[in-house]
Amino acid sequence: MIAVVFAILNADITTVNVALVTLGKDLHADLGDLQWGLNSYMLAFAALIVAAGRVADVFGRRRCLLAGAILFAVASLLCGIASTLSVLVIGRVLQGAAGALMVPAGMAIISNAYGSEQRALALGTLVGVSGVAQSMGPLLGGFLTAEVSWRWVFLMNLPLVAVIMIVSVRSIQESHAENASHRIDFIGVIILAAALTSLLLGLNAAQNPDKDQMVALGLIALSLILFVILIFVERRTDNAILDGKLLRLPSFLCSCVASFLLGFVFFLFLFITAVYLQERLGYNALTAGIALAPLSLVLAVTGVMSGRLTSRFSLTTLLIISCVLLASGLAILSFMPASYGYVGMVVPFLLVAAGVGPGFTLLNTAGLAAISAERSGQATGMIYMFRFAGGAIGVSAASALHSAIFRHQLVFRLSETPLSFAQQRLLEQPGAAERIRQIDSGLLASQVEQVRQAFYESFVAAFTGTLRLNVIVPIAIAILTMMLMMGKKEGTKQTPSMNVGANADL
Repeated sequence: MIAVVFAILNADITTVNVALVTLGKDLHADLGDLQWGLNSYMLAFAALIVAAGRVADVFGRRRCLLAGAILFAVASLLCGIASTLSVLVIGRVLQGAAGALMVPAGMAIISNAYGSEQRALALGTLVGVSGVAQSMGPLLGGFLTAEVSWRWVFLMNLPLVAVIMIVSVRSIQESHAENASHRIDFIGVIILAAALTSLLLGLNAAQNPDKDQMVALGLIALSLILFVILIFVERRTDNAILDGKLLRLPSFLCSCVASFLLGFVFFLFLFITAVYLQERLGYNALTAGIALAPLSLVLAVTGVMSGRLTSRFSLTTLLIISCVLLASGLAILSFMPASYGYVGMVVPFLLVAAGVGPGFTLLNTAGLAAISAERSGQATGMIYMFRFAGGAIGVSAASALHSAIFRHQLVFRLSETPLSFAQQRLLEQPGAAERIRQIDSGLLASQVEQVRQAFYESFVAAFTGTLRLNVIVPIAIAILTMMLMMGKKEGTKQTPSMNVGANADL
């Protein structure tokens, strides 16, 4: 049953990703606004995951699992019937909150239900099931969007949640953490959520020429101030969501920052790739889902395999190889001529997947190797928090970079074509490839063709330019990995009796 929970939550991102362009058309959303279909989910998840783990320990794991399932069902229904993007975003925020409730509760239930040997097998099964669900997500989301309706991407969750609730009531015993503190860091959650939201709103405003750019800069500045305030508040808070004792461990801090960066670049890549397949190559949601399926499948398989390879190779070696594969995939894809179409994208896709899949698994392992067993739950929550916070910011950055490059290229290429501002804005809407034929008022046939060519060339330039700017991210992760290794060696020499991760081979 816990496997079903993890399958739903992992598939939820990839199923929605391929539906974004279609739902954007129906809800009349700008291409830049589509990011909120992913961001709102990840933002809520990142802000609440650590505090939700504390709630589960205090009030009961089964109770929190049921509460999360009910909230997820309500949120999925709200998304499924949404008539505006604002309603959809509210539903996605609630889905993220529900996921934050269910994940730590489910992990704790598994840990309590099995012994040490069986626990490793059970957790490995969860990873496998989550990977399969993630790989099937694009196919399922694409099929439902193209053949039924994008609304069923959300509504299909309802019967699955019903199964979770029935099994939870009948088969799971309630459990609590003994001597768990009842103090929950609500202030930290609020400040973190406000800081992330302000940053995402600022990045969104920065890419919109209709809005005052001073507002964008003000929101970004506000987010930085809130992050600084969060650091000071967390230093003086018991049971903080950002536990200073854990973050002072160099290995754990490096793992968290690297998880943030990996989440940033992966969700950025996933967002702009799904849009590119549909806007530039003309795929519908189903075809885009099929095109992304190999990437998701390789990501899942390599993620599971990497855990087994740690018995033969050091974590540092495996992580650096992952970074090289990821950087190579992004670089090759960014220089691949558009004329090669999807065929030219397959190998870079597989390289990216072969880098990201092991990366997430190995960073979790490296971070937890530095933590004592009794604090592994909180540490896992913090790693998830950094990963999804990075993902939310990555999607927003992808949208901002892509829009800025696309708009600049489009204006340059259309400098001699008499298009009005409203017509140019039309090209920035979801499904713009279909709307090009609408831009024919007062234009000659040759000029319409120039608009079409300018649109496609600008879209390619925005896609490749965004990827090239982010090739540096895997390099930064590799540097953090080497710092993690050096810090661990120094720590081992200075404090050979440490019982926190001293035996980890990094």
